[in-house]
Amino acid sequence: MATAPGQQNNLRVVIRSERRMFRDALTAWLRAQPEYAVVGHVGRLDDLVSLCRLRQPDVALVDVGSGHSGTDELRDCAALTTVVVVYESLSCADLGELCRVGVDTLLPCSHGLDALLVVLRRYLDGERDGPVRPAAGDGFTELERQIITLVGAGHTVHQIAQLLEASTSSVANTKRRIYRKLEVGSQGQAMARATALGIVARPAGRLLSSDPWRADVRDDVPGDMLPVVVRGTPGAAMQRTTTALLAGGLAVSSGVTLAGALVVLVDPAPSDWPEEGVPVVLVHSGQPSRAEILTALLRGVHAVMTADRVPADLVSACTLAVHGYVTIEAEAVRGVLEAIRAPSPDPGLPELTSRELDILRLIADGHTVRQTARALGIAAKTVENTQSRLYRKLGARNRSGALVAAHALGLLELREPVLGSWGGFAPQS
Repeated sequence: MATAPGQQNNLRVVIRSERRMFRDALTAWLRAQPEYAVVGHVGRLDDLVSLCRLRQPDVALVDVGSGHSGTDELRDCAALTTVVVVYESLSCADLGELCRVGVDTLLPCSHGLDALLVVLRRYLDGERDGPVRPAAGDGFTELERQIITLVGAGHTVHQIAQLLEASTSSVANTKRRIYRKLEVGSQGQAMARATALGIVARPAGRLLSSDPWRADVRDDVPGDMLPVVVRGTPGAAMQRTTTALLAGGLAVSSGVTLAGALVVLVDPAPSDWPEEGVPVVLVHSGQPSRAEILTALLRGVHAVMTADRVPADLVSACTLAVHGYVTIEAEAVRGVLEAIRAPSPDPGLPELTSRELDILRLIADGHTVRQTARALGIAAKTVENTQSRLYRKLGARNRSGALVAAHALGLLELREPVLGSWGGFAPQS
């Protein structure tokens, strides 16, 4: 699939091989390497020329087996991108002809995958200059790639517009441009052509749920395919997240039906959080604090990551989340453990008023300032002022930090009512 935002340094590769099993295995193997993005794969050489024009790869990896033909097509490809040819056995004449048409590297299959990685790494590191990509405007844009992927997943124009935060007319116009670039006249033809060129991922690559505890999902979702719902704050992180999920071949939705879905939250507001029991992957635009990470884990989040890690790690984190695992960066884990083990600088408990305790309890329940004001029958401004005093007493800067501090100090019992006993602690009046 295409390189997602944040993967600009990855090497974009297209693959051509008449041997289907060889092609599929090589595609899967390269996609498992974080440095490479396979943006298409085909069986025929004439399709390879079209694919290079549409996807504008950094390298075209061409398997010619034990025989060579298609000199004109390879010459056309060499004019568009760097061409690496792998072969079983070729005559000296064939090797010379490939060099004359502009093939950059010839690699015998007997050298193995490690040798291929060395060659690709050379282009990734920029140690060899490849041909400059043409400035022609017939390649797929990122928006066009996303739309054709969503069409392949069965989304309507209206659903695509909602998911990508675009107008329906913009989506319809983009679809027409896609048809022209693929030289087809209908949606069915476009999908057939895109699938043949390896631009659209096959359904087999989608995330599946096999957990017994999700048996209810399996009756509702055709083919046991687990839907992924993306929610949160629109922006670059949201776009990056959606692109990474589409690139992984997952069925992405922005709908509100959460039954049986994995939820990916991007810089979420309180209203974005799903009901308890739904697996959640949390994406932050910036580096989350220790308090934010601990709060997320206390809420049952299965994975926490920053937006810059999304292209490489999001699909894997989703897979692990479905199977009940928790994913968090090692450095973040160390930070949280240090915070838990660290002794409190002040052994005494902060003295909180009953109003501050009420607000702390409502914060723990996920209430907004307005919701807290309504629950307590006071003005929103009063809530904000009381929250500020609460944060100062707890040594916190925000709601997440206040909750972590309150849990660590034993000030918050989640099952206590808003107005009632606080475990022997006598609040100030």
